[in-house]
Amino acid sequence: MCICMVLPICALANTDDAVTMVSYEQSWLDSRGTLALKNNTSEEIHNVSFQITYLDMSGNPLDYEKFTERISIAPGMTRKVDIPAYEHNRYYHYYKTKDEFGNPAFKIKFELKDYNSELQDSDDADDYSIYDNDNESHYSSSKNDFLYMIIAIVAVLFFIGLSVGLYILVAVMAKNRNRSVVLWVLLSILASPLLIIIILLVVGNDNKYIDNNNMP
Repeated sequence: MCICMVLPICALANTDDAVTMVSYEQSWLDSRGTLALKNNTSEEIHNVSFQITYLDMSGNPLDYEKFTERISIAPGMTRKVDIPAYEHNRYYHYYKTKDEFGNPAFKIKFELKDYNSELQDSDDADDYSIYDNDNESHYSSSKNDFLYMIIAIVAVLFFIGLSVGLYILVAVMAKNRNRSVVLWVLLSILASPLLIIIILLVVGNDNKYIDNNNMP
């Protein structure tokens, strides 16, 4: 009789630990945060409802939001889900995610609310933000890929422009010093534009060229 009473109590006590947060990632550029959830039970879990409380670095609550994710997590497995990034417009980042620009950092607290429940349009469901994680993950990944592509294109164009500018500078410096433009540009291609610029600064003008052109 006592054993029968203890088992339901133990099952109830472990309900809050059925799904736990393993990790969270959000940089100051991310419009979506990545949350890793682990299924600690022996059955498949789906439709997970939880609350995220956002904290400052001293552990004081800043805000909170409730979510319901349309996902399936196999027993003992971990799955990543995406949620809207906290204070994305103000460049906030999760404190465990590297940031070299001094943007505001925050911590989070995960609290499981429900799981394996059917999603219904009810008054209670209005308190939760419901997401189809597969579609949201694809959207987030596509958006990040596009952003990285733009950054890469800008970086390549900047590098090309800088390189061309250095070769033009070598040609102008060689011409102003009465030296062969073609020769010095070729030397900059074989060596380095920066090295040739330094050499031109050191050698100065071609005095022989000046003397020959000043002869009566």
